[in-house]
Amino acid sequence: MSQDLDKEVARQFEILSFGCMEITPVEEFKSMLKKSIETQTPLKIKLGIDPTSPDVHLGHMVAFRKMRAFQDLGHRGIVIIGDYTAQIGDPTGKNESRPALTIDDTTANAKNYMEQVYKVLDPDKTTIRYQSEWFADVSLADILRWAAQTTVAKLISHDTFKRRIDEGMSLGLHEFFYPVLQGMDSVFIEADIELGGMDQKFNVLMGRDYQKNAGQRPQVAMNLPLLLGTDGKEKMSKSLGNYIGVLDEPFDKFGKVMSIPDELMENYAMYVADFTVSEAKAFIDDLKAERLHPNMAKKHLAERVVAQYHGKDVGDQMRIQFEKVFARKQLPDDVEEFAFVRGESLMKALCDAAVVASNSEFRRLIKQNSISVVDPDEGKISDANLNLDNSYVGKVIKVGKRRFLKLV
Repeated sequence: MSQDLDKEVARQFEILSFGCMEITPVEEFKSMLKKSIETQTPLKIKLGIDPTSPDVHLGHMVAFRKMRAFQDLGHRGIVIIGDYTAQIGDPTGKNESRPALTIDDTTANAKNYMEQVYKVLDPDKTTIRYQSEWFADVSLADILRWAAQTTVAKLISHDTFKRRIDEGMSLGLHEFFYPVLQGMDSVFIEADIELGGMDQKFNVLMGRDYQKNAGQRPQVAMNLPLLLGTDGKEKMSKSLGNYIGVLDEPFDKFGKVMSIPDELMENYAMYVADFTVSEAKAFIDDLKAERLHPNMAKKHLAERVVAQYHGKDVGDQMRIQFEKVFARKQLPDDVEEFAFVRGESLMKALCDAAVVASNSEFRRLIKQNSISVVDPDEGKISDANLNLDNSYVGKVIKVGKRRFLKLV
């Protein structure tokens, strides 16, 4: 019986520790797993989000995929909606105070956020908690008591705070309360494990301190890497344009994965694609041993990323479509049609069809020679003021590498 227990602990540890940058402390984590399996008591896995935007990209999903791995092993995911911390704004990595959001803003964003996150999480094993459930009734005496449990010296050791002080940048008093509130969340929900990126290590460890002071078993901090974007240089970010959005169309997702540098494939196999631990290890081994051609490997990776969010059949279809468009220079099967108004500008038509997001994006793409007519006699469009007449009926406009629109 003891051997069976040890084998199950080892099995769960291998799955759950895969891809983690740090587990603090690792022996406590193993002990927690053992007790959980022994008593058949699910661990409570905490992950906090500040829904500052309704849009979620695959960089955000790294921690949620780890939460799903816990859920698949019978544990419980607890997602904390930071409707109070969002009013401060996470200072981590920021040069200045972030704009505060209202509770109404965060509530609306959280609804959209969770709809996207549930593409990965198991809703039946997920509990959603809002900070306002416990912070709404907090008194000044409570805040002073929490503040007394840490020191200014500790807070200014936070990399971001220290850098901003050293460089003479502004630092609001309210920003010191961000890690305090995040730490207190762990006390209120009695978290066993808290997930976070490496940039969240300081805040996550605050939870351990506050739980110790409250007489609780301190949570284990499980820190994951920050996912690089499709450029292979900067952290995935919508503002940098190097992101793959959860709400991106399947063909766009496929194409964006195909655009990543080869050296990112191992990283994406571990943190983005819907691989099991054994599948990810086999994929990485085959890459390193050059048993997989980089182009074929990337197609397989892209197929699995699409499959995770849209289903296996769609993943298969996107691979076929991608090969038609880029290998055989054919059009996708499902080119969207748009009934344009004769005499209107191409810019207006593409904006109305939501193929480009704005007039400024259209002009930028024109300057980059990224808009063309799919016709050997026409090709690139250089006139930003081009108006459409009947000669454009039935023609397909290509925008960037992967967006197509048929004018009718």
